[in-house]
Amino acid sequence: MPFAKLPDSNIHFVRKGSGEITYVFCHGLGGSGSRFEKEDIDWYAEHFDVISWDNRGLGRSGASEKYSLPLYAMDLKNLLHYLKIEKAVIFGVSWGGVLAQRFATMFPETCLALVLDSTSSEVNVKASENWYARGEIARLGEQTALAGKELPEAFSGHKTASTSTYTEVLTEHIDSYVAQCRATAGLREHPLTQELESLHVPTLVVGAGKDTVAGAGGSVILERTLPKSELHIFSDAGHGVYRTEREAFRKLLLDFLRRSKLI
Repeated sequence: MPFAKLPDSNIHFVRKGSGEITYVFCHGLGGSGSRFEKEDIDWYAEHFDVISWDNRGLGRSGASEKYSLPLYAMDLKNLLHYLKIEKAVIFGVSWGGVLAQRFATMFPETCLALVLDSTSSEVNVKASENWYARGEIARLGEQTALAGKELPEAFSGHKTASTSTYTEVLTEHIDSYVAQCRATAGLREHPLTQELESLHVPTLVVGAGKDTVAGAGGSVILERTLPKSELHIFSDAGHGVYRTEREAFRKLLLDFLRRSKLI
């Protein structure tokens, strides 16, 4: 398996395809690129030079001493440098969309375009509490983390933090998972929204009308904030449009890149 030994992390990645444009897949919170690699990468490889990677401390990537949103973004920058890639289309789903936004604000010159799926640049109070609790459940266990607390829905249909929504996290992934939960919760007091107002990168924003993880409101905020963005809400789709509406999303993606004169 290919690994990139970066300054303070050891990042697993998969590279496939030989297109003129590089397309980078950024996975969701606590996850890895493995599902994308099994189910989707072959199609993308027909059109792009595709990179799928696992965040530090998750999937097949090595653990690190420190975790933060800027460090995850720096890992991606260092990975692209390691692979001698100067510019790329950055795709991010859910947490991966947050990472993609931070990456773009830090390294706008590296972004040919952004594709933001089921994500947001900020969260409300209830969502912040839920995401923080998810991290604490992973770190301490539900009984200790929630001790007498009742977490309200962040929005209609939202899944609150509990064992019914908590996916068991491997021990070696706990630190990175908790850091990502806390970073997501931190979007309440430290939103990315204002920084995005000056980001002049072509951006495709997609949301899902039946998204019970992130909701579609964040997609609307992104479209209103990013100067060069367009929004498409898939009313009957669930979280992660690239997967829940594969055919329609792929057509939309190619059309967007053509309109942006990137392919």
